[in-house]
Amino acid sequence: MKKWHIILVFVGFTLIACIPTKPTTNSTNGNAALSPELQQILGSVESLKSRAKRISLLNENGGRVSWSPNGDVILMDRKNDDGYYDIYMVRPDGGNEQCLTCDQRKVLGIGHIGQPEWHPSGKYIVFQVQKLKNQGRPGRDLAATPGFGRHSDLWLMEFASKRCFLLRQTPETETSGVLHPHFSHDGKNLTWGEMYEAPTSSYGYGKWKIQVADFNFTSEIPVLSNIKSYEPGKPGWYENHGLSPDGKKLLFTSSFAFNKPFHANVYSYDIAQDRLELLADGKWNEHALYSPDGKKIVWMSGAHNKSGTDYWSMNPDGSGKVAITDWNNPELPTWKNKMIVAADVSMSPDGKRMVAYLQTNLLTQNGVTVLIELKDNL
Repeated sequence: MKKWHIILVFVGFTLIACIPTKPTTNSTNGNAALSPELQQILGSVESLKSRAKRISLLNENGGRVSWSPNGDVILMDRKNDDGYYDIYMVRPDGGNEQCLTCDQRKVLGIGHIGQPEWHPSGKYIVFQVQKLKNQGRPGRDLAATPGFGRHSDLWLMEFASKRCFLLRQTPETETSGVLHPHFSHDGKNLTWGEMYEAPTSSYGYGKWKIQVADFNFTSEIPVLSNIKSYEPGKPGWYENHGLSPDGKKLLFTSSFAFNKPFHANVYSYDIAQDRLELLADGKWNEHALYSPDGKKIVWMSGAHNKSGTDYWSMNPDGSGKVAITDWNNPELPTWKNKMIVAADVSMSPDGKRMVAYLQTNLLTQNGVTVLIELKDNL
């Protein structure tokens, strides 16, 4: 029972090759060679509940994603043959895939590198890097995968030169960790989740806080300053989703109301007014983000599913909830009895497409990256 409990703890954080391929369309005709999971995902576009016009395969072994501000490049992390994650860039059509961090091992080490996010200027990328002292140690390697973030620090890459800078070094303890860094819409702030207490029987995911810092440069070196910490509810696990477009509210997921695996709510927190607002509750909610125009929030939910999770949209106040995808519907002809978990997601600058990391196996963290073309604006 203890070993199984540990597995659940790790899975609960975030659910999350080298051959460039053109995306596979949503048509299932002639796709008998595709895995059952992919047949189920691509075929779900035929559902009347789906707001997807087209679903295309971007990468059969993808991870966490971020769409560039100019729309030309998608970042994703994915596992290499050595078992460690690196950050790759790829065009939205699936071409010209390149590894951004594979040649940075002298600086970043051999461990996990992932969870990339663009700066609004398109000049910088923030990401997580496993601490050097914990690399090559099986238990710590597992805990430091990009979706878990334990034993990790925050780094910044200058996209043009590929120079890397250490942004946030967490303590060299068993309680350290960072997750889900996000820049504010004006690029002047950085937010992230930071662990300060390791998982226990009382707090299965450990205790985390949301950090908000000013981001600027001193003598051409990136610097975080004026760091402030937030735990808007009770102590527990907090997954950061960044600031609202006006910079006034934090968007995040937390399990403090449940403190058990696969149960979490999405909240917003008005910093100045110290006001917490519940936006989405139920069995499992996570991975929220504002649409490019700030008029909607996209997030994943399993509250209406017997198995798996799908993407939904809602108004910033939590009203107007509408399903976007429907790939866990047993009534569809392409359903293969596979649990598909909607994980990390990012939107194109025009708001017409989404790039999404879908997990097909929670225990192994295997997943695929797909492009979702929407029928209409959210």
